[in-house]
Amino acid sequence: MDNLLHTFSVDVYSEQDATRYQGTFTTKKLTIKTMTQLGVRRSQLCGGLHYDEDNPGQGLDATTYSINSMIAHLEVSLVDVPIWWDLDKITDISVLSEVYKEVARFESNFSRSRNAAQDGRPVASGQGSGQAQGSGANVGGEPQPVVGGEVQASLEP
Repeated sequence: MDNLLHTFSVDVYSEQDATRYQGTFTTKKLTIKTMTQLGVRRSQLCGGLHYDEDNPGQGLDATTYSINSMIAHLEVSLVDVPIWWDLDKITDISVLSEVYKEVARFESNFSRSRNAAQDGRPVASGQGSGQAQGSGANVGGEPQPVVGGEVQASLEP
């Protein structure tokens, strides 16, 4: 279970806040349940709106959507934070960004190992594809058919 947790340190000086932010964080690998919690929380922060590059002005701007996505992700994934970690008080977005980058880097390790396993490349010990053989699940990529044409045929009148 320890390989599903990652502890890391940050050291960021914010001229904007005139503060040096140093501390240790622990993040967890997202599960199916926490992935859905992340989506719900992002939607709450965005007030139900979203960013749509094809329809500018018809929702949130890209920056607000990105910030809300980072906040939601960190709220769901961080299990231990320094005492100063309070986004109601921190005004420098670079502090948020530095913490998020480390969390994203940790989670990308699981995507790389899953992709390596799918491509037949060796996978480091203790890491796997995260999939049951033949499950049809492909968490990091495109949906895979589970039963092929049987579903469509059963839906036709």
